[in-house]
Amino acid sequence: TALQTVPEQNIDVTNGENALIIKMNDYGDLQINILFTSRQMIIETFICPVSSISNPDEFNTFLLRNQKMMPLSSVGISSVQHEEYYIVFGALSL
Repeated sequence: TALQTVPEQNIDVTNGENALIIKMNDYGDLQINILFTSRQMIIETFICPVSSISNPDEFNTFLLRNQKMMPLSSVGISSVQHEEYYIVFGALSL
């Protein structure tokens, strides 16, 4: 793909049947998951483990107050292998 052929980008791309996983090596190995359906493109990435936040109430307030800075996205908490993570996700119609 075009992403794999740009030498300035330090990323890894894994192609699946209906998904792309992009790992941004210069940004702490940030993983971006992109799922394609017949009608939508859904994008999700992890922010951090919930347990790593020393003051969850303050962090939750920060996320809610600054949601407008991330148009077309939402923030939530998902469980991955018995650990909860803050995530950001969004969907676009195709």
